[in-house]
Amino acid sequence: MAIKSSGNLSMLNDIVAEFGGSEPHKISDYYSEGDLPTTGYITFSDFYGQSAVVIINLTISANTNNYNIFNSKGGTYVAGKTIVNLTINSGVTVGSTSTGTYALDTGSGWASGDVINIVNNGTVKGRGGNGGAGGNVVYNGSISAGSAGGTGGPAFRAQFACTFTNNGSVYGGGGGGGGGGSEYFVIPGKFGNDFAARAGNGGGGGAGVNGGSGGAGGSASGGTGVSGNSPGNAGNPGTATAGGAAPTNPILNNAKASGAGGGLGANGAAGTNGDVTFATAPKAARNGGAGGTRGFYQVGAASINGGSGISGTVGGRSS
Repeated sequence: MAIKSSGNLSMLNDIVAEFGGSEPHKISDYYSEGDLPTTGYITFSDFYGQSAVVIINLTISANTNNYNIFNSKGGTYVAGKTIVNLTINSGVTVGSTSTGTYALDTGSGWASGDVINIVNNGTVKGRGGNGGAGGNVVYNGSISAGSAGGTGGPAFRAQFACTFTNNGSVYGGGGGGGGGGSEYFVIPGKFGNDFAARAGNGGGGGAGVNGGSGGAGGSASGGTGVSGNSPGNAGNPGTATAGGAAPTNPILNNAKASGAGGGLGANGAAGTNGDVTFATAPKAARNGGAGGTRGFYQVGAASINGGSGISGTVGGRSS
């Protein structure tokens, strides 16, 4: 509580009660407290309205990425004596530009005694994971599996004790879809054999403020005949609210299907495995890639709300 702003002040009952200190008390002991002078004359009237606690109010009123509270605290911060109140306005999204960066982070430079209060009326989202690439194939030669989808990015990290009131939503980024597998084989025909080389489609990107990129389609070569070469199609990117769909194959293109990207806080789907059980040698197949894992909606749960973590509308993993 701040010292009163008018009237008589008592060294013991007003100044010492607010700022503390040890006997014998001297007015010069309180240089630099609050907004008091750092040198020179200091009088009782300088203490009017002063407080041992510095209060910093921060507001995120427009969409932003990679917000670090400690780095945004401003110049009035006093280590161990500061209360930071951060409000994310309704309709505002705090996101991330990479799956390796948190959308919102308390930062790590705080001192014992500092207090962080966060009120989220908007949305905090990690970045979506990228889709996996489709497998490549050369008929009766090299052949590769589809790549796994990328892991979705994290939303919030608590590196310091904080309270987090969630009136909006907090989501980890969706995992990317796995790339389709690949295969080659021979299909005997009445008028000759078809030599097929089927690559894999690219996986869809995961959902997030910056949705994950779709995976590249695989290449196919060396096949001849009606079946011939079936190169893969690129996956669709994720959006702010939905994972990217797995691409569809045009007529006569039998590239192996890939997985769709995961929605907010959801895993991506796996790509389809190559399958040559029906075919004639030479033949070979490789598996589709695994779906990417959903991102964390909170990291450092033990430091959030006394260890109970973020409640309300959330999606993804917690650690």
